[in-house]
Amino acid sequence: EGSTSTSAKATTEAPAASASSTSGKAAEVVPAGPAATKVAHRFADAFVLFETGQNDSKVRSAFAATATPQLARSLLHRPPRLPANVEVPRAKVLNVVPGPKHGDTYTLSVSLLRVGITSELRIDMQRNEKTGEWRVTDVLG
Repeated sequence: EGSTSTSAKATTEAPAASASSTSGKAAEVVPAGPAATKVAHRFADAFVLFETGQNDSKVRSAFAATATPQLARSLLHRPPRLPANVEVPRAKVLNVVPGPKHGDTYTLSVSLLRVGITSELRIDMQRNEKTGEWRVTDVLG
């Protein structure tokens, strides 16, 4: 996974001018910036609690602040199904790496560590043009 991070970091250093170029391909490699990464990290921190069955006010408020209302409702109305009589170990968010833009959606990769094994959570985000706020629109993992 180290090479993936290096590759993604090289992509983040693309000049901002390429986003306005006439080539559609150049615009697709412009990743989300630090503001989006911060929102994604806060969402992921809440999500790793949520996936272990925690649905307290901390998780709900983080979802309300970082996810679209539709995604927050969907997650909270459909909690994860946990195995009976088994404690699910909580993951730790290691890092969040911005990825490419597809249309008006940015994909970010979240590296998780759980019981010595790394895994990935993919987060799709969009920026509200009116408010400038970043919101998570989808989560896959």
